[in-house]
Amino acid sequence: MGDPRGIGPEVVVKALSREDLREVCRPLILGDPVILRRTAEALGLGWKIARVEEESNRRVPDEGLGILPLSSLHPGREPTDVDPQESSRASFRYLEKAGRMALAGQVEAIATGPVSKEAITGTGIPFRGHTEFFAGLAGTKDFVMMLAGERLRVALVTTHVPLNEVSKGLKEEKIVSVIEITGRSLKKYFGFPAPRIAVAAFNPHGGEGGLFGGEESIISRAVDQARGKNLNVSGPWPADSLFHRAVQGEYDAVVCMYHDQGLIPLKLLHFDSAVNVTLGLPFIRTSVDHGVAYDIAGKGIASSRSMEEAIKTAAHMALRKREKSNEYIRIAKHEIRNKHE
Repeated sequence: MGDPRGIGPEVVVKALSREDLREVCRPLILGDPVILRRTAEALGLGWKIARVEEESNRRVPDEGLGILPLSSLHPGREPTDVDPQESSRASFRYLEKAGRMALAGQVEAIATGPVSKEAITGTGIPFRGHTEFFAGLAGTKDFVMMLAGERLRVALVTTHVPLNEVSKGLKEEKIVSVIEITGRSLKKYFGFPAPRIAVAAFNPHGGEGGLFGGEESIISRAVDQARGKNLNVSGPWPADSLFHRAVQGEYDAVVCMYHDQGLIPLKLLHFDSAVNVTLGLPFIRTSVDHGVAYDIAGKGIASSRSMEEAIKTAAHMALRKREKSNEYIRIAKHEIRNKHE
């Protein structure tokens, strides 16, 4: 559900009021029933809030909004009246429970609402972001944050690190790993049989042969290594022109060296509709591509488009994964049958 003090409850309720979303998945909300009920009433969406208890084996109701209650907060008159510390701890509790359910195979995918890194960290919980948290929970060392829109997809080599530390994080093996995971995931979950991946340079004009920095030599070696693994990858390309080429359809994804290098063009094109996808995890996880927006919480004006896209993307990825698993099973049965014959 995201941070109860933010727009998370609003965008979740708005998104799940859409018939087309409930046709592609059976959603179970992890969050606070009181906050959710009040949000639905304020929006004039007379949804029935159906509590799903732990001992019920989490049967999701066919009608209404199924919620696994993980907090019981006092809402106050406005969302921001909720105690900040309690709200932040609750938002973290939702994430932790979602991750553990996914690892146990109790759900097929997770779509997360917005939380505040600063607010959660302020409670004493070390938290750098959803991506890093879920990777740590799953024990995954090689993972990728990818932001996806209809016309542009960007994958990040470094994520939530200070800009003056990015250069130190540009290691050849890390860049190769991001390229590999991105290519594998585009093929597995997004239907690209041979993904075309471009890699952005780090320095202006691609470094001008070392005149503006030496990071491009590291990136070039990584691209050569990835190409040697039969990946359709090229670069490093100067970032100031690369995104135009990608948007024109020349590439299926762009591997970027740092957070804002990829997110600025992505949000320029897909501010309301982009989806954050964590690649490389043993489960599917998507998220909205925006923050908690405390300033407009409770006003009923937050766009639910990114939440809708996150849920749809998670559902479609889960379906592709299920179809792929069924395909492997069919192949295995066919091979066993031929062996006996």
